[in-house]
This record gives sequence, C-alpha cells and structure tokens, in this order.
Amino acid sequence: MIRIITISIFLIPSILFGQSDSVKKTNPLIDDSYLHPIDCVTPYTLKKGEWIYAQSIQTLPFPSWAFVGITDNLTAQIDLLPWLYGAFSDLKKPIPSLNFRYRFNNQNGIIPTIGIEAMFVHFWDTLQRFETPTLTVWENGSYFHLKPSIGYNFNNKFYINISAGADYIGELIIQNNDSLNFYSKTFSKSWNPNFSIGFDYRPSNWISYHLGYTYGSTLTYLENVPRKHQLTYGFRIAPFYKNKFGLLRNMRIELLAINGFFPDINAKQIFPVPVFPYLYWQWNKKEKKTTANKT
Repeated sequence: MIRIITISIFLIPSILFGQSDSVKKTNPLIDDSYLHPIDCVTPYTLKKGEWIYAQSIQTLPFPSWAFVGITDNLTAQIDLLPWLYGAFSDLKKPIPSLNFRYRFNNQNGIIPTIGIEAMFVHFWDTLQRFETPTLTVWENGSYFHLKPSIGYNFNNKFYINISAGADYIGELIIQNNDSLNFYSKTFSKSWNPNFSIGFDYRPSNWISYHLGYTYGSTLTYLENVPRKHQLTYGFRIAPFYKNKFGLLRNMRIELLAINGFFPDINAKQIFPVPVFPYLYWQWNKKEKKTTANKT
C-alpha cells in the first residue's frame, strides 16, 4: 500500500503540472507557515483567517486535527481526535484538549522570530494512547506542555527552529512489548524537559526537505512520551500547487522516517525510510496569480 502511495505521489504531479491555462491561481509551499514540520516545533503562526486541516492515517476513520489563525500572532489547534474519539472509547465522553501558539515578533536582522506554544489535555481515566510492535503507552489524568521556540530563516530557503520547554504528566505507563525483554515505566505527577531542533530547506515551490531531533514529549508521532529520543527526516510536497481545484491546490503531503528510542524501557521504534505519509490542506490568505507557460 505504501509503495502504491509513493509511486502515485511522484507520477501524478508530473501529469497535472502541465496545464494550458494562461492565468491560474497557485499556492506554493515555499510561502507556507510551518508549525510542526516532521514533529519539530517552530515559532510561526498562521495569519488571521488562515487554516489547516490535517489527517493522519493512524487516526482513520476519525479526523485528526486542524489549525486556525485567530489573529496574525495567535494560532489555535483544534485537536479533533480526542474530542470525537473520546465518546467512542472506553471513557465514553470527549477528552478535553486545547493548544495555542503565540508569536511575539517577526525576524528582524539578527533577531529571530520568537514564539511559545501551550497545550492541555485531560484523560478521565486510563486509556491506551497507542500501540506499536515494540511498545504500548497508556495515559491518565492531565497533560500539559509549554514550549518556547525561536526560528531563523536564511534567504527564505534555509530554516532552523529550536525549542526548549517542559511538560507535566499526571500518569503515563509505557511498556516494552518484547516478552523476552520486558520493561515497564510509570510516570506519575511528573515534570520533564523537552527539546527540539529542526532544519528545513525549501529549494522550490513544490518540495521541502527536513531533518529534526527531539527529546521528550512530541505532538504528532509517538506523542506525549517523556524522556524519549526521536530522530525524524523526510520531505513535504505540494504536488498540485498549480491546479485549478482548490482542494488539490492546497493539499500537502509529508513523507518522513520516524526513529524513536525509549531508554526507560530499553525499546526503540524504527521506521527508517521516509515514506510514512501524513496529509494536510493549507489554505493561505492570499494565493498568487501567475501566467502559465503551455507545456
């Protein structure tokens, strides 16, 4: 299935990019605000009225999450999965989840862009958060994180983003699934540091390349687990950014490798090839009109 998706991603754009329209709207990703590229943290926010809808294959058939620009400096994340899935889970009611990102300034000279992100989620009782072939994670009570971050871009092509903060976990149980190498660790009313550093390169309108390292809790992949090491790398593409249909023009695909290391239970979860798919749609406030060459 992944092979079919990967082949389609590279073949279909080559067909749809050749358009004969003399004037058309475009939405290149080189202008996008990246909020969590490959699970790193940036200080950037959406403009007022801009929004993103993101869908992870891990949460299907339930929706994943959305981002909306409340002001140019304040972006909210609407974590749709816990609010909706909670009612169908063993908890039998929605799981409250709130996430906000505030940007203090724009980059000016040597002064980087500075922002801060805060998240709160509360589990009414113990719930299995996720399970992989190597580990299982359960969570209960409240989770909170605070992630100050800075970002700097060079010539609108090279970006570096650094974040360092802390998170609080009411209760989390992580277990190694290897019966011959059994380990289990419980975090209870625990404060833990988090850190991330990410490098982005945007060479063109339709593709960007990414490398990132995080320590501690993350938002998207292997989420909310403290004291883990995670190495991610991959790329984002806008395969149809010149398409006349907005649903295709605004679509983005992130393909990445996820390598998680959990020293507390002597476990690791490795997905080394950057083909793990994550889809989202980014509606920017202003789309460009360009003159197209017939091909």
